[in-house]
Amino acid sequence: MNIKLNKLFEKNFLVEKQHSAKNMKSGDLEVLATPSLVAFMEQVSKEYLNTFLEDGCGSVGINININHIAPTLIGKTVLVKGCVKEIIKEKIIIFSLEAFENNKKIGDANHTRAIIDNKKFMKKLLDNN
Repeated sequence: MNIKLNKLFEKNFLVEKQHSAKNMKSGDLEVLATPSLVAFMEQVSKEYLNTFLEDGCGSVGINININHIAPTLIGKTVLVKGCVKEIIKEKIIIFSLEAFENNKKIGDANHTRAIIDNKKFMKKLLDNN
């Protein structure tokens, strides 16, 4: 792997009704749900990490510590920016992430992903059931 620390990556997400707190059952309003913001942050991290992985490898989220600090209306665009802050034993990747609507910061998080061999991961899971 040739992952560089602190190299910025980003992705835009359109906030749709399916992403609302009301739809996700995490709240009663038609605003961006915290679980949806978590999903946006995990997605951008996974997609960035995938560009460095060998065929047959993937990653799973193993931790996220998020602060959802401002609301976002349905129909708005959220920009998630991130970078890799730490690599532990070439298998554990720690990301630092921020989310913005226009220039207003709406959230930040530290997110950890573990690199896996997809087939071995699924085989072990299925063998244990």
